[in-house]
Amino acid sequence: MAETSRKSGFGVAAAALVAVGLVLHGHAAITAGEKPSLVISNIVMATAMLLHAGHLLGWRRAWMFFGICVGLSYGAETLSIATGLATPYYYTEVLGPRLGPVPYVIPLGWFTTMYASHLVVNLITEGRMVSTQGKGAWILGLAFLTALVMTAWDLTVDPYMVLKVKAWVWEQPGPYFGIPFANYLSWVETCFIINITLRLTERSEAPPPVAAHSKWFYALPLITFGLLGLPDVFIGYPEATRLISPFSMGAPLLVAAVRLKRMEVSR
Repeated sequence: MAETSRKSGFGVAAAALVAVGLVLHGHAAITAGEKPSLVISNIVMATAMLLHAGHLLGWRRAWMFFGICVGLSYGAETLSIATGLATPYYYTEVLGPRLGPVPYVIPLGWFTTMYASHLVVNLITEGRMVSTQGKGAWILGLAFLTALVMTAWDLTVDPYMVLKVKAWVWEQPGPYFGIPFANYLSWVETCFIINITLRLTERSEAPPPVAAHSKWFYALPLITFGLLGLPDVFIGYPEATRLISPFSMGAPLLVAAVRLKRMEVSR
């Protein structure tokens, strides 16, 4: 009974963090100038996903997931800014304090979105939260699909963050609402590198502890994935981008939700 109560209390706390993150994200969307609420939202959502990972995967694997995402994404961002590999860009002051050229919250955002996308793909392909099937080509395919699912978010968030929020600047604007095509190639490449590293590393670890949770606990990363794209339906900028996320993010989310409904609750 105490264990059930503890899990229930954790679930409420994690859900509350996601809700707070959404409110802060919404506040940032309707205000001008600097975005402290957007910065705090990123921190809150990343904390919620880390807590979820700790209870789903065990804390060793959760911190491994966090460290790989944060470390590789920071390295990729720093390298890209230094070399202009995806065409030159730089961050403004909107996203707060930086470590070098990259705001602290950017790697946290990578972790949140990667964790949610990772679990969405696991559900779509294997009908479970933790991937255990296949080797070699299967793992490569999972990583590539995860990269596509995660990049789908950037189809709407990048135009909004550049043109409305002005969080970063492309020095050589491109044809996709001012965004260079190379940006999306870079996203797929970076997401793939991070996710294949995650998948190969987690396969080398002991299996995560088996623990039964409620379905809504398992649904929390899916809810987070949906909430990342949902605001763009209402506030996306330019307005044409509001049509994108229901299809690019909605389709994989719907399939994952159906698979979750059919999933045995023990995993």
